[in-house]
Amino acid sequence: MARPNIRFFSAGGGTSGQGVSLRRVLDVSLGLAASLALGCLILITCVDVVGRYIFDRPLSGAFELTEMILAALVFLALPLTTERREHIEVDILGALLPARANRWLVAFAGLFSAALLATLAWRLGAHALGAAQDGAVTNALSIPYAPFGFLASFSCLVSAVIALLRGVVPPDHCDGKEP
Repeated sequence: MARPNIRFFSAGGGTSGQGVSLRRVLDVSLGLAASLALGCLILITCVDVVGRYIFDRPLSGAFELTEMILAALVFLALPLTTERREHIEVDILGALLPARANRWLVAFAGLFSAALLATLAWRLGAHALGAAQDGAVTNALSIPYAPFGFLASFSCLVSAVIALLRGVVPPDHCDGKEP
C-alpha cells in the first residue's frame, strides 16, 4: 500500500517539496534509541553470562536492567512499526471486497487503532504520573519507573498520530501490495 509522504518542513523555507519525512525523523530518533537499547541489552547479557559462568559473580541487577531496557525497546520500536505498517494484520476480507471498500476498511482500521493507541497513551501517562508522585522504583537498583512509563505513553501517542493520519488519508492502493 502506498505510504503518504509526510513532510515536516521545507529545507529552504519554500514549498519545493523538500523537507524531512516522518520516516526519516523516526529512524534517526527512535531508531537510533532502539538500537542503543538493543546494544545495552546485548552488553548486559554478555557481562552477566561471563560473570556468572567464568567468574562465579553475576552482574548485580541484570534482571531489572534487562526488564526495563526491554520495555523501553518495545515502546521505542512501536512508532517505527506503525509508520512502516509492519504490525501483524489478518486480511480476510481484502480479496473479497472491491478497492473502494478496502479503502474504507483501511481507514476504519487506522482510526480504530488511533483511538486504541491514544487511550493506551492516556492510561500509561496517568500511571507514570502516579509512579512519579509515589516515587516508585525497582527493588534491587532503585531505578524509577516513571520515565519508562512516560516513554511508553509518548510512544503510544506518536503511534496514535501516525495511525490517525493513516485513517484520515488511507493509501490509494488498498490491495495489500505496495504500488
